[in-house]
Amino acid sequence: MLKYSLCFIFLLQLGLLYGQDSSLSPTPFTSNAVSHKNPSNSIDFTGFYRFLGFVRNQTETFPNNSGKTTAIVVGDYYREPMFLLKLNGKTKDNISFGADLMMNSLYKGPSDDNLSPLTLNLGLNLKTSIITDLGTFTIQSGGVSWYRQSRLTVWGNQSFNRLSIYDRRPQTPLNKIPINRYAKYYKNGLIDQGIRYGSRAFQGLFLQGLKLPYNLSVKGVIGKSNFNRSFLETSDNFTGCFQIKNELSPSLKMGYNFLSSWADTDSLNIQKRSYVIHTYEFQKKWNKIQFELELGLGRYQSPIEKLGYGEAILANIRTDKTTKIPLHIQLYRISPQFVNVTGNFLNTSVLEVFPNVAGVGSTIRTPYQSPMVGLGAPVNNRQGVSINADASIGKLKLNGGIGIYAEIDTSYAGISYIHNVNSQTLSRIYLFGQNWGPYNSLNSTYRGVFEEVNILDTNTIGQPSFKKYFNTIEFQAKYSNTLFGKNFYIFSLTRLNSCQRQFNILPRLGGQALIQQLSQEIDLSFEVSPKAIVVISYGIEKIIGNEFTDIGDAPEASSTNRFFENIGWERFYHYTRNRNQKNTLIGVGLDYKIAQNTMLFLRHNRYTYFDPNFIENHLKGWETMLELKITF
Repeated sequence: MLKYSLCFIFLLQLGLLYGQDSSLSPTPFTSNAVSHKNPSNSIDFTGFYRFLGFVRNQTETFPNNSGKTTAIVVGDYYREPMFLLKLNGKTKDNISFGADLMMNSLYKGPSDDNLSPLTLNLGLNLKTSIITDLGTFTIQSGGVSWYRQSRLTVWGNQSFNRLSIYDRRPQTPLNKIPINRYAKYYKNGLIDQGIRYGSRAFQGLFLQGLKLPYNLSVKGVIGKSNFNRSFLETSDNFTGCFQIKNELSPSLKMGYNFLSSWADTDSLNIQKRSYVIHTYEFQKKWNKIQFELELGLGRYQSPIEKLGYGEAILANIRTDKTTKIPLHIQLYRISPQFVNVTGNFLNTSVLEVFPNVAGVGSTIRTPYQSPMVGLGAPVNNRQGVSINADASIGKLKLNGGIGIYAEIDTSYAGISYIHNVNSQTLSRIYLFGQNWGPYNSLNSTYRGVFEEVNILDTNTIGQPSFKKYFNTIEFQAKYSNTLFGKNFYIFSLTRLNSCQRQFNILPRLGGQALIQQLSQEIDLSFEVSPKAIVVISYGIEKIIGNEFTDIGDAPEASSTNRFFENIGWERFYHYTRNRNQKNTLIGVGLDYKIAQNTMLFLRHNRYTYFDPNFIENHLKGWETMLELKITF
C-alpha cells in the first residue's frame, strides 16, 4: 500500500507541475538567468541576401588569359557574401556582443573554400562600456572591426566622389525610393558606400575613452591588420595604434597619433618588415573657414630596404558650403621614407607587396609605380597642391578642380594610370591579378584595374635621370529636371591627367607628355515609375604615350586621332608607335523595387579595349549582370 500511495502522490505532483493553469504552477526550473527585458530589445538580427550573376561574351579576347569567349558566373567574387546574417545583443550588464555569419556562393566549383559554406565571416565581437566619474570607457574585442584614426595613420581612401554611379558597389544600401540614389548624388555628390568606406579592417583589442577630464578623448587598437601580414600564417605580425585628442573649444581641436606595425618576413622569425609613425593634428574653424593640419614623422625598414626617417605634411582648407563658391584647397608633402599602407595615401617608394602572401597581397594594397591619380588621393614621394570649387546655375550644378604635383626624389622607371572606363569590367576577367594581360602590364584591385608603362629614357642603373611632374583636371556637371512629370538626372564627368619631365600649371598634350589620359563619362537616370529607374551610361577613354615610353609591336605607326586625320587637321593629331589606347563603354540598366526591402538591378554593357600599336591589346564584347538584393 505504501508503494501505491507514493506512486499516486508522484503522479499528482506531476499533474500540478504540468497543468494548464499557470496560476497553480510554480516557475519551471532553468539554468539561465531570468530575463526582465523584452527579448526583442536585448538581441536582434539584421542582414541581407544578395544574388549576383553575369554572362560575358567576347568577340576578341586576350590570348594569354584563357582566351574564353563566353563566361557564365553565379556568385560574387568581390568577397561580398551572398547571404549575411548579423547578430547583435546586449546583456543586463551592458555587455554587447555580435557575430557576422555569411554564406558564399555555392556555385564556384569543388574547391576547399567551399567545403564549409556557412562561415563566421568577421568573427565574434564582444563589447562593453563602463561609465565612471572620470569618463566613459569602451572595450571591444573578438573578430574584425572597422577602425579610423587619422589620414596619415589609419584612414581609408576618400576623394571627391567624382565617379560614374552607373555601377553599384556590393555594400551599397538600398533606398526606400529608387530615384533617391541619384537625387542624393545630384544634391550632395556623396554615395553611401557602407562602413568600409574611409576605414580599415583590424582584429584585436579596441579601447576608447570619452568625456575624460580636460575634454580629452583616447582610442586605439592592438592586434592584426591584413595590410602587414607575415610571410607564413604561423609567423608573428602586429599592428597597434592609438590617438589622444583634446577639444580645447568647439572650434579648436588638437591630437597626437601613433602607429607601429611589424611582421616576420622569413620562416625563422629573424627578419622583419616594420614601420613606425608619429603625427600631430590641429583643427581650427573660423566662422565659415575650416583648417586641418597633420604633421608626421615616420620610419620604414625591411631586409630589402632601410629608408630611415621621413616627414609628411597634409593640410586642408575648406570654406563652408553656404558660401557663394565653396572652395577646398589641399597641400601635401609625403617623403619617400614615409611608408604606411593603412593611411589615406598610395605607397610608391616601396614596391614590396603588403602582405607578401601569395594571392593575398594584390587583394589588400598593391604598390604603384608613380601613379597618375585623381584629386584628393595623396601619394608618397610627392608634393603638390590642388584646388576644388563648386558652383550652381539654376538646376545646373558644377564642380571641378585642378592639381599640380611633383616627385621629391627620382623614382622607378615606370608610370601607372588607373583606368576610368571599363575598369570594373577588366578586373572581373582576372580577379586580383598582378602583371597580367598580353604584355603583363595590367593589375587588378578590388574593383578596378591600373596599367603600368615603362620609361625607356633611363640612366646606367635603370632609373630615369629626371623627376616626374603630374597635372590633373577634373570637371563635373550635374543637371536635374522633369520630363512628362518624371524626374531625370544627367551627370557628366571629364578627367584629364598627364605626366611629364617639366613643371607645368596645366596638363600637357601631344608629345611633351610621357603619358596623357583623357576620359569622358555621361550618365542618365530617368524615373519611369516610382519603382523603376532606367539608367544609361557612355564612357570613352584615350591614353597616349610619347617616344620615351613602351614601343608597340605593330609594323606601322597609327594616328592619335582618326577624326582629325580624316579631315586633314594636322595640328590636332600625330603618328606614333607608342601607346595609343582607346576604351569605350555603352551601358543600359534598370533599377526596380520589388518590395519594401527588395530590389533588382540589371546592367547590360558593351565594351572595347583597343590599341592599334599593340597587336594583342584588343578586347571586345558584351556583359549582362543581374543582381537581386533583399535586406532584413
